[in-house]
Amino acid sequence: MMAARSSRFSLTRLPIAAYFVVAAVIAMFALSLFLSQPGRAKARLAELERQAALIEAASQARGDLVAFPVGTVCTGMTGDALKGQLGKSLMASGLVIEAFDLEAASRIGNAPALQAYTVSLKAKGSYEQALTAMARLAQYRPQLFLDALSLRNQTDSVDLNVEGRLFCRSKA
Repeated sequence: MMAARSSRFSLTRLPIAAYFVVAAVIAMFALSLFLSQPGRAKARLAELERQAALIEAASQARGDLVAFPVGTVCTGMTGDALKGQLGKSLMASGLVIEAFDLEAASRIGNAPALQAYTVSLKAKGSYEQALTAMARLAQYRPQLFLDALSLRNQTDSVDLNVEGRLFCRSKA
């Protein structure tokens, strides 16, 4: 009978240090669980979801002034009208236009009424004329979104190269 009693496990026979080890492990687990949840996580997640909903709504917009600030997108103009208007503005700067092209690129994503136009310009003239042309481009409406701009100094003139995009809404 004695052998049967000694084989049973008893909590009273564990040293007191073992209880402290178990308590420390439980405390560390609770602390790591508490620290793993950043403060204000729910509020930040809600704000990110709100921003994502706004971006999705803007991407599906038909080019209204809520999605695009005033002056950034034209309404109902054709590529030929845009090209003529922008060409006259650039020629008024005094630059010699060597190449100028404006062509329809594509419809924009989920906004079927929004049309992108690519703009490319190569011109030559004085430094002051190039600065005037760049100022005219900056003030042009609809706004020209630049992809590339280079101004190279030649001996007696400068070369101006511009690539960018314009955006217009169709009447559809």
